[in-house]
Amino acid sequence: MSPRDPSYRWVVLGVGVVAQGATAAVLQGLPGLAPELRTEYGLGLTGLGVVLGTVTVGLVSTLLLWGAAADRFGERRVMTGGLLAAALWCLLAARATSLGQLLVFLLLAGMSGASVNAASGRAVLGWFGPQERGFAMGVRQTALPLGAGIAAAVLPPVASRHGLAAAFDLMALGCLVGAVGVAIWVREAPAQQVREVDGPSPLRDRRVRRLSGVSGLLVVPQFAVVAFVVVYLSDEHGLSVPTAALLLAGVQFAGGAGRIVAGRMADRRGLRLVPLRAIALVVAGLFSLLAVLSPYSIAVPLVLVAGVTAISWNGLAFTAAGEFAGPGRAGAALGLQNTAVAIGAALTAPALGAVVEHSSWTAAYAVAAACALAAALVVTPLVRAERPHQVADSGEALAD
Repeated sequence: MSPRDPSYRWVVLGVGVVAQGATAAVLQGLPGLAPELRTEYGLGLTGLGVVLGTVTVGLVSTLLLWGAAADRFGERRVMTGGLLAAALWCLLAARATSLGQLLVFLLLAGMSGASVNAASGRAVLGWFGPQERGFAMGVRQTALPLGAGIAAAVLPPVASRHGLAAAFDLMALGCLVGAVGVAIWVREAPAQQVREVDGPSPLRDRRVRRLSGVSGLLVVPQFAVVAFVVVYLSDEHGLSVPTAALLLAGVQFAGGAGRIVAGRMADRRGLRLVPLRAIALVVAGLFSLLAVLSPYSIAVPLVLVAGVTAISWNGLAFTAAGEFAGPGRAGAALGLQNTAVAIGAALTAPALGAVVEHSSWTAAYAVAAACALAAALVVTPLVRAERPHQVADSGEALAD
């Protein structure tokens, strides 16, 4: 199919979803392997948090570089190279003989997988107009919980039957498939083929920086569920690990659907930040309830609802960041946005693990609620400045 075909943008979106899903299986699929990792390497919750956070540390260290590279060299080269490298590091992680080796390979896998996080969003922003962009970015962002959900459903039984090495080999295969798809089908939108862009860097835009802070706060309740719900449901409520892993997969899938719904509603209203703040407030309320009710059986369905809601915000924030940056600079803006999210996720895993070990699940969920409330407060000045249909005015150039 030619890039001139009106339907080509859907091909780009589809390939981007596959590529993002493959890296999500690496970046967010590890929590489903938590019991096997604890047994294999003799880890406590704090140590497990370090392992889960290592791949995210790798992500953080290169996101801005990958975003700038996407603006300069285009999404196709950046994503293909990054996915091939991630596949290699996953293969080596499967053959690690010590915890130290595993941490190194996970770090490198995170560094390589960051290419897709920075570049695939830029491709979506380029190929879709402002009245479709929220929906398209919601679909793209769905790849993260979708890939993680598939990983949560598939990897634990594979690891249980065939060992951790087989699970890492599957992650490598997913990255390889994504790399082939990107190399064959992804091309840049015409408006983003210009490498020199006038105006200040989006990294200097106060709106982009504030929005990145909001995302860094909102990822705390999201990761509180994604990283620890299997352990929480099995340790606190006696569910079997396979059952808890399947529930995590369900949360990921439903959260992905929530991103699409939120994006579509944002397109119809011409607003990104009003619904973003509303979601933050709902998340704060749900996690406050969860903090109070965490020892009781009612907390089992409540943590699932809270998890779904805590996943649904990402597409709105990423779309707004790209529209603030404008054509040709979306890679850098999304790199900063992803960096904030990755830092929040990397800190959340070990920090909340330590809170649970030294205090309780109640305290951990209270911290998550406070972060969501803080996010709602931080985004409020941007909400006050947002006008209905402003996205069409500020973002039209991306699709021209």
